[in-house]
Amino acid sequence: MPAPAMSRHLRELKQSGLVEETHPEFDARVRIYTLKDGAMADLKKWLADTERMWADQLASFKAHVEKKRK
Repeated sequence: MPAPAMSRHLRELKQSGLVEETHPEFDARVRIYTLKDGAMADLKKWLADTERMWADQLASFKAHVEKKRK
C-alpha cells in the first residue's frame, strides 16, 4: 500500500477512536499506532449476536427439512 494511502487509513482509524498514536523518544518522525483497549468490543458483540442468530436459524431450518423427510 502506498505511504499516502496508509497515512489516510491510519488517520481515519485514529479519528474514529479505534487506534492511538505514540512517538518514541528516539525519533519524533516515527509514529506507532496501537489498537485501543475495547475498541473492537462493539464489533465482537455484533459478530457474536449474528453468529448466534444464524446458528439458531440454521438449526431450525435443519429441523424443518428433517421433519419433511419423515
